[in-house]
Order: sequence, then C-alpha cells, then structure tokens
Amino acid sequence: MNKEKFHNIHEDFTKTAFNNQDMLPDRYVFIITNLCNLKCDFCFQKKEPRKDAMSKESWLELVNQLPDYSRVTLTGGEPLLYSGFDIIFSKIAKKFNCNIISNGVLLTEKKIDFLLSFPKFKVLSISIDDIGNTVRGLTQQQWNHVIKMLKYFVKIRDEKNLDCVLDIKSTILDETASEMFNIYKYLREELKCDTHSFNLLKGSPMQHADHNYDFKDMFKKWEAPVYKKFNIIKKQLESVRQYNIDKGYISFLHPKVDSLVSEKKIPDLDYINKSDHIKNNFLNCMYPWSSVHINVDGSVFPCMAIPMGNVKDAPLKEIFFGENYMKFKDTIRKEKTVEGCNRCGWLKPKNLR
Repeated sequence: MNKEKFHNIHEDFTKTAFNNQDMLPDRYVFIITNLCNLKCDFCFQKKEPRKDAMSKESWLELVNQLPDYSRVTLTGGEPLLYSGFDIIFSKIAKKFNCNIISNGVLLTEKKIDFLLSFPKFKVLSISIDDIGNTVRGLTQQQWNHVIKMLKYFVKIRDEKNLDCVLDIKSTILDETASEMFNIYKYLREELKCDTHSFNLLKGSPMQHADHNYDFKDMFKKWEAPVYKKFNIIKKQLESVRQYNIDKGYISFLHPKVDSLVSEKKIPDLDYINKSDHIKNNFLNCMYPWSSVHINVDGSVFPCMAIPMGNVKDAPLKEIFFGENYMKFKDTIRKEKTVEGCNRCGWLKPKNLR
C-alpha cells in the first residue's frame, strides 16, 4: 500500500471514527527514543536521556494491544539509535503495515536488507532539507553515506519488485528558500524518491513533542515563526507544482494550504505565514480520533503532547476511551482547533481547492 493510498484510507477512517465513539485509531506513532545523532537548530525535541523510558518489553507488550487494522510509524529522535529496534520492528512488521522516519545516517546495507525482508514495511521516510543536509549538520562523509544507502534501498527494492516507498521530508527554511525547487528536483531525479513533502515550521512546540505539557497549555498563545522570504518560497512551490504536472509526480505540502499537484496556479498563501493561529481559516480537526502517539516514557497523547495516561500503568484501550482523552476530544470537537494547533501539519484550510 503506497503512501498516497494509505493517506486516502486514513482520511476516510478519520471521518468514520469522528462520528463513532467506540473505534480505536488506525494510526500509531511510536516515539521509541527521544535521542538523536543530529542537533538541528529548528528541532522541537529536548533529546535528553530519560530514566523513565519504555523498555523493549513494554514496547512489545504495547504492540499486542493494537487493533488488526493498525498502521505503525517508528520515529524518535532517531529510531535507529534504539538498541532494541530490530526486535520491536520485527514484531510490528510481521502483523502491521508500518513505516520509519529517520535521518538516514545510521542506515547500512544490512539494515536495509533486514527492513525490506518484511512485506508490510511500506514507507522509508528520510529527512533531507537541502543538498548535503548541511542545515542538519551532516558532514560530507555522512551525506555521501546517506546518498549511497538510499540508492541501495531503491536498487534492492526494485530488484525484488517490492512496493515500499522512499519518501523524503523537507522542512521549509528561509536559508534554503531560493533552492527549494533545485533541492526537490535533485531528490526526484538523483535519489529517485517516490513521494515528497515540504513542511512549514510548526507554530507550537506541543505538537508531537518528546516531553509533556499541561492540558491548559493547548489554550496558550503560541507564535509560529514568520518567514522573511515567503515570496520566494511561494514562487519555488509554484515551480514544484508545474514540475509535478509535467512529470506526473506526487508531493505534499504540510499544512495542506494548497495542492502541489493541482492544475491551477498556487494562490496567495500569506495567511499561513502569520505568527498567530486564526481559527476561522481552518476546518475542524478530526485527527485525534484516528491518530495516537506513544511517547518515549509510555505516555499516550493524540497530537499535542498532553498525557492522556501511560501504557505502563493501563491498557491502551482504557486510556483512549478514558476521561482525559474524552475531555480532549470533546474540547477539539467544540473548539474545532485551539492555539496549540498553530501551523500543525494536519490543519486543513476552509478555502482549499
């Protein structure tokens, strides 16, 4: 199942789950470690060692609690840093469709062969923000290694006729604004990525964080970074859209303020380049009903890192249908979005074509 097909299925599931109170989510994000081998300036994670981190056995027990229709994402930090990664991945990939989000530095040919030995491994997502990944601090040696490994991944996948997708995620930054199209073209033509997403900087550190916040923090005013080169960014995105139409490629923009595969020119997007979250610009969010995160310490949260309970203390199902989670979902149902949603990648504008 490719990334685009899963996205469509997940969208349909989200609408169904929003209208039914007895369905567990279909998307589970395991933050198996908050540690990372890189130090990106724009990263929102604390990346501090945790004495309360989940054990390998606890992660394996959690896998047993997932519904049969689940899809699991393994992320971090850098998930390949986790010492029990292979064991956890094996248990997940034997039963559930799954994907990995990584910076790629720790990939090896042996690791890629291992990952591709599981038919349910569907997406390898790699974070690359510029050619060389210099904004993430990669050395030339590290960059050369990542390129070699991604080319090996594509080669072995194609030889075995597997349907695992190479997806690349690029954070939109002022320092790379003028090179966005060239970066995208390189990732397509040189690295042969199958899908790609451009991600605007988030407006709230609560989103998908590796540390907990209080419930009241979702109403606190969070300010999103305002791009100084947004006019350049819009022109670059338009070049990407035209290129996609010419080549038949698929790419995404998060938040989905416009389509990068539309036949129509990208409209004015200035409203998303504001520090404030303007609720009236967006549809009500339904994703807390279909997506759940399990943090490095076992705490469960929907999107903003507000702990709903801990899987070390209670079953996942009990937490999801518990008082804290119901309070959160009732709040989102009523408010549609809150301040903590500022420039979240899942936001959907009302005026989307």
